[in-house]
Amino acid sequence: MQENEGEANTEREMKVLNEMTFQAMSLVANSKVGASFSAAKDGMVTATATVDYELQSMKEIIKDLLCMEETEMSVLDDIRSQTQGPQAGKLLSELAQANRKKGGIEEEIDSLASRINHMEQLEQQLNTRMMSSSQQTSAIIPKIKADVATLTKISHLKWDYSAPSDTVKGFIYQTEKKDIIPFKFDKSSHTQFFITNYLWQQIGANEDFLA
Repeated sequence: MQENEGEANTEREMKVLNEMTFQAMSLVANSKVGASFSAAKDGMVTATATVDYELQSMKEIIKDLLCMEETEMSVLDDIRSQTQGPQAGKLLSELAQANRKKGGIEEEIDSLASRINHMEQLEQQLNTRMMSSSQQTSAIIPKIKADVATLTKISHLKWDYSAPSDTVKGFIYQTEKKDIIPFKFDKSSHTQFFITNYLWQQIGANEDFLA
Protein backbone atom coordinates (compact mmCIF):
# COMPACT_ATOMS: atom_id res chain seq x y z
CA MET A 1 0.00 0.00 0.00
CA GLN A 2 2.79 2.39 0.92
CA GLU A 3 4.56 1.53 -2.33
CA ASN A 4 1.44 2.47 -4.34
CA GLU A 5 1.17 5.78 -2.50
CA GLY A 6 4.87 6.43 -3.10
CA GLU A 7 4.48 5.75 -6.82
CA ALA A 8 1.45 8.06 -6.99
CA ASN A 9 3.37 10.84 -5.24
CA THR A 10 6.31 10.36 -7.60
CA GLU A 11 4.01 10.58 -10.63
CA ARG A 12 2.47 13.81 -9.32
CA GLU A 13 5.91 15.30 -8.66
CA MET A 14 7.13 14.31 -12.14
CA LYS A 15 4.02 15.88 -13.68
CA VAL A 16 4.61 19.16 -11.83
CA LEU A 17 8.30 19.18 -12.75
CA ASN A 18 7.45 18.41 -16.38
CA GLU A 19 5.12 21.44 -16.50
CA MET A 20 7.87 23.57 -14.95
CA THR A 21 10.29 22.33 -17.61
CA PHE A 22 7.93 23.42 -20.39
CA GLN A 23 7.64 26.86 -18.75
CA ALA A 24 11.41 27.12 -18.57
CA MET A 25 11.69 26.04 -22.22
CA SER A 26 9.17 28.74 -23.16
CA LEU A 27 11.25 31.30 -21.28
CA VAL A 28 14.36 30.27 -23.23
CA ALA A 29 12.43 30.21 -26.52
CA ASN A 30 11.34 33.80 -25.92
CA SER A 31 14.95 34.76 -25.23
CA LYS A 32 14.09 36.29 -21.85
CA VAL A 33 10.56 37.54 -21.31
CA GLY A 34 11.78 40.86 -19.95
CA ALA A 35 13.85 41.60 -23.06
CA SER A 36 10.96 40.65 -25.35
CA PHE A 37 8.59 42.92 -23.46
CA SER A 38 11.10 45.79 -23.57
CA ALA A 39 11.36 45.42 -27.35
CA ALA A 40 7.56 45.39 -27.70
CA LYS A 41 7.24 48.39 -25.41
CA ASP A 42 9.88 50.30 -27.42
CA GLY A 43 7.90 49.53 -30.58
CA MET A 44 4.71 50.91 -29.05
CA VAL A 45 6.51 54.04 -27.84
CA THR A 46 7.88 54.58 -31.35
CA ALA A 47 4.41 54.10 -32.85
CA THR A 48 2.93 56.60 -30.40
CA ALA A 49 5.63 59.15 -31.22
CA THR A 50 4.90 58.68 -34.94
CA VAL A 51 1.19 59.28 -34.34
CA ASP A 52 1.98 62.45 -32.36
CA TYR A 53 4.17 63.74 -35.19
CA GLU A 54 1.47 63.02 -37.80
CA LEU A 55 -1.15 64.77 -35.69
CA GLN A 56 1.00 67.87 -35.30
CA SER A 57 1.77 67.94 -39.03
CA MET A 58 -1.90 67.71 -39.97
CA LYS A 59 -2.85 70.43 -37.50
CA GLU A 60 -0.24 72.73 -39.08
CA ILE A 61 -1.66 71.95 -42.54
CA ILE A 62 -5.18 72.81 -41.37
CA LYS A 63 -3.90 76.07 -39.91
CA ASP A 64 -2.34 76.99 -43.28
CA LEU A 65 -5.52 76.01 -45.13
CA LEU A 66 -7.64 78.17 -42.85
CA CYS A 67 -5.34 81.12 -43.57
CA MET A 68 -5.74 80.44 -47.29
CA GLU A 69 -9.52 80.28 -46.89
CA GLU A 70 -9.52 83.61 -45.07
CA THR A 71 -7.49 85.16 -47.89
CA GLU A 72 -9.88 83.72 -50.48
CA MET A 73 -12.86 85.13 -48.59
CA SER A 74 -11.24 88.57 -48.64
CA VAL A 75 -10.70 88.26 -52.40
CA LEU A 76 -14.32 87.19 -52.87
CA ASP A 77 -15.55 90.22 -50.95
CA ASP A 78 -13.44 92.51 -53.16
CA ILE A 79 -14.79 90.84 -56.30
CA ARG A 80 -18.39 91.10 -55.16
CA SER A 81 -17.95 94.82 -54.51
CA GLN A 82 -16.78 95.29 -58.09
CA THR A 83 -19.39 93.21 -59.94
CA GLN A 84 -21.37 96.30 -60.90
CA GLY A 85 -18.54 97.78 -63.01
CA PRO A 86 -17.72 97.37 -66.75
CA GLN A 87 -15.57 94.28 -66.10
CA ALA A 88 -18.39 92.42 -64.36
CA GLY A 89 -18.10 89.33 -66.63
CA LYS A 90 -14.42 88.81 -65.87
CA LEU A 91 -14.94 89.41 -62.20
CA LEU A 92 -17.82 86.92 -62.06
CA SER A 93 -15.56 84.30 -63.67
CA GLU A 94 -12.89 84.98 -61.07
CA LEU A 95 -15.56 84.76 -58.39
CA ALA A 96 -16.66 81.31 -59.59
CA GLN A 97 -13.04 80.14 -59.68
CA ALA A 98 -12.44 81.45 -56.17
CA ASN A 99 -15.58 79.69 -54.94
CA ARG A 100 -14.37 76.39 -56.41
CA LYS A 101 -10.99 76.86 -54.76
CA LYS A 102 -12.68 77.65 -51.46
CA GLY A 103 -14.78 74.48 -51.75
CA GLY A 104 -11.65 72.40 -52.37
CA ILE A 105 -9.97 73.88 -49.30
CA GLU A 106 -13.01 73.09 -47.15
CA GLU A 107 -13.06 69.48 -48.39
CA GLU A 108 -9.37 69.07 -47.60
CA ILE A 109 -9.90 70.51 -44.11
CA ASP A 110 -12.75 68.03 -43.50
CA SER A 111 -10.58 65.15 -44.70
CA LEU A 112 -7.67 66.16 -42.46
CA ALA A 113 -9.99 66.61 -39.48
CA SER A 114 -11.27 63.07 -40.02
CA ARG A 115 -7.70 61.74 -40.19
CA ILE A 116 -6.78 63.60 -36.99
CA ASN A 117 -9.73 62.00 -35.21
CA HIS A 118 -8.64 58.55 -36.44
CA MET A 119 -5.02 59.14 -35.39
CA GLU A 120 -6.11 60.29 -31.93
CA GLN A 121 -8.15 57.11 -31.50
CA LEU A 122 -5.16 55.04 -32.64
CA GLU A 123 -2.90 56.81 -30.15
CA GLN A 124 -5.38 56.08 -27.34
CA GLN A 125 -5.51 52.40 -28.35
CA LEU A 126 -1.70 52.16 -28.37
CA ASN A 127 -1.47 53.72 -24.90
CA THR A 128 -4.15 51.35 -23.56
CA ARG A 129 -2.43 48.33 -25.08
CA MET A 130 0.94 49.41 -23.68
CA MET A 131 -0.49 49.75 -20.15
CA SER A 132 -2.25 46.38 -20.40
CA SER A 133 0.88 44.60 -21.65
CA SER A 134 2.95 46.16 -18.88
CA GLN A 135 0.51 45.02 -16.18
CA GLN A 136 0.23 41.48 -17.57
CA THR A 137 3.98 41.07 -17.92
CA SER A 138 4.61 42.45 -14.42
CA ALA A 139 2.29 39.77 -13.03
CA ILE A 140 3.63 36.86 -15.11
CA ILE A 141 7.40 37.37 -14.98
CA PRO A 142 7.85 36.85 -11.18
CA LYS A 143 5.95 33.53 -11.31
CA ILE A 144 7.96 32.26 -14.28
CA LYS A 145 11.22 33.28 -12.60
CA ALA A 146 10.18 31.53 -9.39
CA ASP A 147 9.26 28.35 -11.27
CA VAL A 148 12.55 28.36 -13.17
CA ALA A 149 14.48 28.95 -9.94
CA THR A 150 12.72 25.99 -8.31
CA LEU A 151 13.38 23.75 -11.30
CA THR A 152 17.03 24.77 -11.35
CA LYS A 153 17.43 24.04 -7.65
CA ILE A 154 15.96 20.54 -7.71
CA SER A 155 17.25 19.42 -11.11
CA HIS A 156 20.69 21.14 -11.10
CA LEU A 157 19.88 22.32 -14.64
CA LYS A 158 21.43 25.63 -15.73
CA TRP A 159 20.23 27.53 -18.81
CA ASP A 160 22.55 29.58 -20.99
CA TYR A 161 20.45 32.70 -21.65
CA SER A 162 23.17 34.18 -23.85
CA ALA A 163 22.55 31.52 -26.51
CA PRO A 164 20.80 32.59 -29.76
CA SER A 165 16.98 32.56 -29.73
CA ASP A 166 16.89 29.47 -31.96
CA THR A 167 19.17 27.48 -29.63
CA VAL A 168 18.51 25.71 -26.31
CA LYS A 169 21.79 25.53 -24.41
CA GLY A 170 23.06 24.87 -20.90
CA PHE A 171 24.29 22.06 -18.67
CA ILE A 172 23.14 19.62 -15.98
CA TYR A 173 25.28 19.08 -12.90
CA GLN A 174 25.12 15.51 -11.60
CA THR A 175 25.99 15.96 -7.94
CA GLU A 176 26.39 12.26 -7.15
CA LYS A 177 28.92 11.72 -9.94
CA LYS A 178 30.28 15.26 -9.70
CA ASP A 179 29.91 15.41 -13.46
CA ILE A 180 28.68 18.14 -15.82
CA ILE A 181 26.51 17.16 -18.80
CA PRO A 182 26.39 20.02 -21.36
CA PHE A 183 23.57 20.24 -23.89
CA LYS A 184 22.92 22.34 -26.97
CA PHE A 185 19.99 21.90 -29.37
CA ASP A 186 18.99 23.70 -32.55
CA LYS A 187 15.22 24.20 -32.22
CA SER A 188 14.79 23.97 -35.99
CA SER A 189 16.25 20.44 -35.93
CA HIS A 190 14.71 19.09 -32.69
CA THR A 191 11.17 19.23 -31.35
CA GLN A 192 10.44 20.61 -27.89
CA PHE A 193 9.16 17.14 -26.94
CA PHE A 194 12.50 15.55 -27.88
CA ILE A 195 14.52 18.19 -26.02
CA THR A 196 12.36 17.89 -22.89
CA ASN A 197 12.62 14.09 -22.86
CA TYR A 198 16.40 14.25 -23.27
CA LEU A 199 16.77 16.70 -20.40
CA TRP A 200 14.57 14.60 -18.13
CA GLN A 201 16.61 11.49 -18.94
CA GLN A 202 19.77 13.29 -17.86
CA ILE A 203 18.10 14.74 -14.75
CA GLY A 204 16.63 11.34 -13.87
CA ALA A 205 20.08 9.75 -14.05
CA ASN A 206 21.12 11.91 -11.09
CA GLU A 207 20.73 9.81 -7.94
CA ASP A 208 20.58 12.98 -5.84
CA PHE A 209 17.46 14.06 -7.77
CA LEU A 210 15.78 10.64 -7.40
CA ALA A 211 16.46 10.62 -3.68
